[in-house]
This record gives sequence, C-alpha cells and structure tokens, in this order.
Amino acid sequence: MGIRDWKFNGHVILEPTAGRWMPRRPLDVQGDNRPIYPGVRTFELRWQLASYADWAALQVNFDSIESSGENVVTLPAYPTETGSSYAFREYSGTTMSEPLIGPFFETYPSNVVLLIGNIPAS
Repeated sequence: MGIRDWKFNGHVILEPTAGRWMPRRPLDVQGDNRPIYPGVRTFELRWQLASYADWAALQVNFDSIESSGENVVTLPAYPTETGSSYAFREYSGTTMSEPLIGPFFETYPSNVVLLIGNIPAS
C-alpha cells in the first residue's frame, strides 16, 4: 500500500493504520434457508494517531459531500474484483460517515474511524 493509493474525490489522504471490509449482515432468509445479503458493502478506515491537519482534511471532505451524500473513493478492491492480486479500485456513488475520533493524545487525535458505505457488492 502506498500513500498515493488512498483517495477521496481525487485527493490523496493519509494512509490508514488499518482498513477492512466489514461483514454484511443478512437481511432475511429465503425459503430454502439461504441468507439474503444487501447489494452493498462497507469499508472501515482506521488511524491510530493522526495530525490535526489530517483529521481536518477528512472532516472538510465529509462537509463538502454532506449535502449530496455521494463521493468517489479509491480503496483496496474487494477480492471478487481483482482475482488473486492486491490492487486498488475506484468506487463511485459511495457514502461516508462523519469522521469519529477518540481522545486527544497531546495535540493529536487518536483512534480516528471513517466508514465508507454504499459500495456495490459485485
């Protein structure tokens, strides 16, 4: 992973400490007892420690898309998209949660978490 790979609306963001695809919860169960999953996925980005400027950049990006609610992100592709190789992919029409922060450590926000939702499952 390189710092230039992580982008929101074409703007490079701080490389997260961790990122993961969140498990989908079944919406219901079909008659043959198979779960029905939603057609979208969620990706979680997490930074253990960020500078105030990096947190501000995430917040400004959220504020700029809050009214439209949509955003274009570049994230590690879900495995069905790339086969066996690790690669980044651009997803459009995604939504973003407001960045959450934990307590400050000195002047640095800690435990910054951001959720990207509405990512097509296929």
